[in-house]
Amino acid sequence: MTDNIDAFGGLVTASLVANALDKPKGNAGHSHAHCANCDAPLAGNFCAHCGQNAHIHRSLPHVGEEFLHGITHFDGKAWKTLPMLIFHPGTLTREYIFGKRARYIQPVPLFLLVVFLMFFVFSFIHVKPGGGATDERGKQLTQAEAAAELPKVNAELADLDRRIAAAANSKDPGELAALKGARIGVEAAQARVKARAEGEVASSFDFQEEAARQIEENYKSGVIKVNLGNETLDERAKAALANPQLALYKVQGKIYKFSFLLVPLSLPWLWLLFAFKRGVRIYDHAIFSLYSISFMSLLFIIGSVALALDFTAGWFFALLFLAPPAHMFVQLKGAYQLSNFGAGWRTAALSMASLLTIGLYLVMTLAIGLID
Repeated sequence: MTDNIDAFGGLVTASLVANALDKPKGNAGHSHAHCANCDAPLAGNFCAHCGQNAHIHRSLPHVGEEFLHGITHFDGKAWKTLPMLIFHPGTLTREYIFGKRARYIQPVPLFLLVVFLMFFVFSFIHVKPGGGATDERGKQLTQAEAAAELPKVNAELADLDRRIAAAANSKDPGELAALKGARIGVEAAQARVKARAEGEVASSFDFQEEAARQIEENYKSGVIKVNLGNETLDERAKAALANPQLALYKVQGKIYKFSFLLVPLSLPWLWLLFAFKRGVRIYDHAIFSLYSISFMSLLFIIGSVALALDFTAGWFFALLFLAPPAHMFVQLKGAYQLSNFGAGWRTAALSMASLLTIGLYLVMTLAIGLID
C-alpha cells in the first residue's frame, strides 16, 4: 500500500512539474500594471521581460485548482498532443521542430509525465490476481513446496472420494452434497498445486517474485557461485544474491530514475541513419526520440493494464506488437520527409538499433542498481 501511495505521489509531482515546465496560460486573478517579479511594464498575460504570469493568485481555492489542473488538464494541450502522437507522429514531430509549438506539450514534459505514469501503473500490477497455489499465509508456493504438497492434496482428494462413496448409500442427502462441494474445492486446489509443481507461475506479474526466490534458493544451495575477480564486487554480488528482492527493487528504481538515458543512447543511431541527409540536425533526432519513447511507454501502459484486467486476446497483443514498427515508420516518414523506401529501410535498421539500445540500457541500470 505504501508503494502505491509513493507511486501516486510521484505521478502528481510529475504532472505538476511538467505543467510548470510547459508554461500554462494565465487565468483570472489579481493583475498589475507592472510585473510583481521584475517590475517591468505589463502589456499582456505574461511579462515580456521575465515571462512571469501577470495574474497573481493568493487564494486557497487556487491551490486546489492548480493541483487538479496539473493532473487532468495539462493546460488542455494533452487533448491535442496525444492524438497527434498516436495517429500523426510524423506531423507532430516536424511541426514542433520547425516552430509550431504553442499548441503541443513540449517533448521533455510529455516524456517525464508518461514515464511517471508508466511506473505508477507498474506499481499496481505487481499485485497478484489470485488463482495460484498458496500456503496458509497466502504466499505463493515455490515449485519444490508445491511438489511436496501435491501428495497431501492427492491423499485428501482420495479420502473425500471414499467418504462420498460411503455417503452415497446413506439416507442423508445433505452430507453427500457437502462432501461433493468440498471435493470441488480440493480438486481445484489439486490442479493449482500440480501446475505450480510443474513450474507454472500464478500470473505473468509473479515472474519477478518467482525469479528472486529461485535466485535466492540457488545461491543458498551453492548452485550459484560468485567469483568476479574483485573482492569488493564479490561482496556486492553476494549481498544482492542473498536478498534478490531488495536488489531487484533497487534495479527497478534505477531503471525509472535513469530513463532519460534512453534519449542520448538513441541519438548515435539516428545520426548514422541520416548522416548524409541535408538539413537534419541532432536537435531533430532528440525531439524524434522523446516523442517516440513517449509513445512506446504508452504502449507498455496499455499492455500492462490489459494483462492486469486478464484481457489476453491474441489480436489485441498482436496489434501492440505491430504498433512500434508501424508508428516508427509513420514518424520517420513525416518528420524527415522521406519516401516509403527511405522510411522503410530506416525503420528496419532503427528497430534493430532500438533492441540493442534497450539491452545496453538494461545492462547499465542493472550494474548501477547492484553496485549501488
